[in-house]
Amino acid sequence: MAEVVAISTDPPSESNKLNQLLNGVFPLLGNPDLKVINAYQMRHQMGGETLGNMGYVIIDGAGLVRELVVNPLFGQDAGKIIESLKALQ
Repeated sequence: MAEVVAISTDPPSESNKLNQLLNGVFPLLGNPDLKVINAYQMRHQMGGETLGNMGYVIIDGAGLVRELVVNPLFGQDAGKIIESLKALQ
């Protein structure tokens, strides 16, 4: 079964607020130190600040990255993301 986790660069207090707004649909990891975002090279610079890119990473059960997509409009790809997750099962 596929697991979905969202990652935010916000501090935990802000991530918790967002998770409440999303009704806890999936776990939300607060990553203000950017360790996870840096591990998958999902970052960019803006005004001297390092920020996380919008997008998604699909990792299979063996820990292999199957897809890594940077796209600020990735929500429009929800159908494609779901199909990719189904293909891993």
